[in-house]
Amino acid sequence: MTNAVWQVAVLAGLAAAIFLADRALLWMEGRGWVHWRRRRGLSAMGADLLRDLSPAAQTQRRELEQERVRKNVRPAEEPPFQVDLDAKVVRIRARGPERPRR
Repeated sequence: MTNAVWQVAVLAGLAAAIFLADRALLWMEGRGWVHWRRRRGLSAMGADLLRDLSPAAQTQRRELEQERVRKNVRPAEEPPFQVDLDAKVVRIRARGPERPRR
């Protein structure tokens, strides 16, 4: 019986020590001495990882890259064909002068 009481007392003391250490570290953080729990942001690596894994960010990055490519390619430099896998369409352009569309 005394062994069980001793174990409960040790666990209660340990919990109290952890609680007091946490409160002391929060107080120190309030004074600007340490960074403990409340003011910590994502590291640069963590923010980059979340940005890379986000589907919305991936879509936006893909659209920006496509826009960059579209703006940098002049019409005369376009390849004679275009393949759109999503629409399952292939467009072939004649190499001669542009013909007016009817």
